[in-house]
Amino acid sequence: MRRLSVLLITVMLFGISRLSSGEDAVLRVEALVQEALEKNPRILAARERHAALKEIIPQAGALDDPMLGLGVVNLPNDFDFNEEDMTAKEISVSQKFPFPGKLGLSTQAAAKGADAGAAEAEAVINQVVKDIKTAFFDLSHVHRALEVTQRNKRLLEELAEITMTRYSLGQGTQGDAIRIQVEISRMLDDLLMLEQKKGSLAARLNFLLNRPPNSPLGRPAEVAFRRAQFSIEELQQQAAAENPMLRALKEEIAARGKDTELAKRDYFPDFKLKFAYGQREDRLDMYSGMVEMNLPIFFKSKQTRRVAEGYAGVRSAQARYGDALNEVLYMTAESGSMAQRLEHKIALYRTGIIPQSRLELDSALSAYMVNKADFTTLLDSRMRLYRYELDYHDALTEYEKSLAALEAAVGGTLPREVNK
Repeated sequence: MRRLSVLLITVMLFGISRLSSGEDAVLRVEALVQEALEKNPRILAARERHAALKEIIPQAGALDDPMLGLGVVNLPNDFDFNEEDMTAKEISVSQKFPFPGKLGLSTQAAAKGADAGAAEAEAVINQVVKDIKTAFFDLSHVHRALEVTQRNKRLLEELAEITMTRYSLGQGTQGDAIRIQVEISRMLDDLLMLEQKKGSLAARLNFLLNRPPNSPLGRPAEVAFRRAQFSIEELQQQAAAENPMLRALKEEIAARGKDTELAKRDYFPDFKLKFAYGQREDRLDMYSGMVEMNLPIFFKSKQTRRVAEGYAGVRSAQARYGDALNEVLYMTAESGSMAQRLEHKIALYRTGIIPQSRLELDSALSAYMVNKADFTTLLDSRMRLYRYELDYHDALTEYEKSLAALEAAVGGTLPREVNK
C-alpha cells in the first residue's frame, strides 16, 4: 500500500508538472525570441548563406590550378624514338597568372558580398523577431479579450437573473429579459471567434519557432504598458545608418563597384608560364620555357560590354538602396506616429474613459435597483464598459506591435520607462 501511494503521488505530481509546463505555463516574449534565434529555419538559412559567402573569399583570391602535361614531340610516323635527334618524351607544368590587381579586386568583391550576406542575415533576424513579437502580442490580446468577454458574460448572466426576478415580481418587462439574452448570445459568438483566433495565432507562433503546429504554448504573460522614449527624427537617422537591409544594399553597391573595376582590368592580358622537360634516347635531355598571353582584341563586344554591365549593376543597386531607404523612413515615421497616438489613447482609457464608465455603470445599477433608471440605460452602460475594456487591450497590443516594427526598422531596441 505504501508503494502504491508513492506511485500515485508520483503520477499526480508528474501530471501536474506536465500541466504547468503546457497550457498553464507562462509564455514570455523574451523566451520566444531566444528560441526563434536558435531554431527558426529562415534565420538558420540566412546564417548558412552568410557562412557560404565567407567561403568564397579565399577562392576569389586563389590562382587557377596549375596544368601538368605529358606528351611526345617530334616523333616520326614510323614511331621510332631513335631515328630523329629531336624526338623526346616531354613533361610540362604551366600556371596562369591574372593581370596584376585582378585577384585583389576579386577578393574585395567577394568580401563585400559576404558583408552584405551578414547584414541580410541580421535583417532576417530582425524580421523574425518582429513577427514573433507581433504574434505574441496578438495572442496575449486574444487571451485578455477572452477574459474580459467571459467576465462580462457572467455579469450579464447575473443581471439576467435579476431581470427575470424583477419581471416575475411585475417590476420589469419581458423585452428586458429577451434583450439581455440576445447580448449574452452575441458574447457566446464572440467567444467562439476568439477561440478560433487563439488557435490560429498559436499555430503561427509554433511555425515561427519551428515546432509542430499543435504544440502547447502556455498562457501569454499580461502585457504591461511601458512608455517608449523616442523622437521620430532621431529614429529615422538611426534607421538610415543602422538598418541591416540598408547596410546590405550599401555593401552590394560596393561589391558591384569592385566588379566594375575588375571588368576594366580585363582590357589587359593575363599570362601563362610554361616549363617543359624533354627526355631523349641516347642524347642530351632538353628544357624549354614559354610565356603566353591572351590578346583582348574583341574588347568592343566583350570587355566594353562587361564594364557597361558593371555600371548598370551599380546603378541598379543604388536605385534599390534609394527605394529601400524611402520605405524605411516612411515605415519609421508611420510606426512612430502610430505609437505616439496610441500612447495618448492608452493614457486616456486608463485614467479617464474606463474609470468613468465604471462609475456610470455603478450609478446605473444602483438607480435600476430602486426603479429610478430603466433597463436600457443599465444594459447600455454595461456594454459600453465592455467595449472600452476591449478597446484598451487592443490599443495596448497595437502599441507594442508598433514598437516592434520600429525596433526592426532601426535595428535595435528602444529605451523604455521603468514601471514603479
